[in-house]
Amino acid sequence: MSISKIAKGEIIKKNIFKNETRSLVQGIFLSAGSLIIANGELSFAVSNENEEVIELLKQKLKELFEDIEIDVVSVAKNFKNKERFELSVVGEYNNIVLKELGILKISNSGIEISEVCDKSYLRSEKLMLAFLAGMFLGSGTLSVPSEAGSAKKSYGYHFDITVSSKQQADILAEIMSNFDIFPKIVERNELYVVYLKNSETICDLLGMFGASKTVLDLQNKKVTRDVSNNANRQSNCITANIDKAVDAALKQLSAIEIIQNTIGIENLAEPLAEAALSRLSNPEGSLSELLQTLESKITKGALAQRFNKIIKIANELGENDEK
Repeated sequence: MSISKIAKGEIIKKNIFKNETRSLVQGIFLSAGSLIIANGELSFAVSNENEEVIELLKQKLKELFEDIEIDVVSVAKNFKNKERFELSVVGEYNNIVLKELGILKISNSGIEISEVCDKSYLRSEKLMLAFLAGMFLGSGTLSVPSEAGSAKKSYGYHFDITVSSKQQADILAEIMSNFDIFPKIVERNELYVVYLKNSETICDLLGMFGASKTVLDLQNKKVTRDVSNNANRQSNCITANIDKAVDAALKQLSAIEIIQNTIGIENLAEPLAEAALSRLSNPEGSLSELLQTLESKITKGALAQRFNKIIKIANELGENDEK
C-alpha cells in the first residue's frame, strides 16, 4: 500500500474534523468533484481511486442532509489499470448540496457557479485545516524516497494537491501560509499543482491533519536513511583515503627503486635514507605505521616531506639517465 493511501486512511479513521464537516466536504468536492449539465439540469459527481474517501464523503453528506439519496458505483479502470469509485446524489439534492458548499449561488441576477472555495467556511484555523485535509483526500499525493530494492523509484519527499484553476491554487497557498507553510505552484496539463518538498514541513502538515502515525513512520525512516547515508559517506571516504595511501606508497617505492639502482640509498641524506628504508620494510604501511619504526620523532607531515624529496631526487636521476 502506498504511503499516500496510508496517510489518507489514517486521516479518515482519526476523523478529527467532526465539527468542520462542511469545510472538509467542500475540500473533497473542489479537488475531486465535477459538475454535469444535462437537459438543462445541473448535477455533480465525485470520483476517486480511494474507496475510503468516497465512503467518508457519503457519511459526511448524510450528516449534513438527513434524507439525501446517494449512489456509489465502481467505474471502469483507467489506463493505469486502477479502479475508480464515483459518488452522485439523486434529484433535487444536487442543487441543495451545491448551494450548501457555496459552489452554486442563485440571486436575482441569475445563477453563479464558483470553482473556488467559499471563504466563509474558513473563518478559523480548524476550518482551514479541515478544508486542506479534504483537498488532500480528494486529489493529494504523498511520496517519500524509495528504499533500496524498491521497484518504483522516488528520489525525494513530495506532497501535492492538484486543482483545476490558478485562483484555487493561490487560495490554497494563502491558506497554508497561515500555518507558516509556503508551497510552490506549477502548471501541469492545464491543471495546477500546489506542492511541498521539505520533509519537516510535510510532516508538520500531516500532523495537523491527524496523521500522527504516518508522521512518526516518516521520521523514523528519515533517521534510518540519514544514518545509512552517513555510514555510506564514511565508508566511501575511508575507501578513498586507502586508495590515496596505496597510490602514494607505490610512487614512493618506485622512487626508492630508482635511487637504489643508481646512486644507492646509502648516499641519501640520513633522514631520507631512514624514510626510504622504513618504506622498503613496510611497503603497504600508512605514514602513521611508518612513524612507529623511525628512531627520530617526527610528524606525519615531516615524513611526507621526506618522501616528496625522495621522489624529486628520483625524478632528477631519471631525467639524467635519459640524457
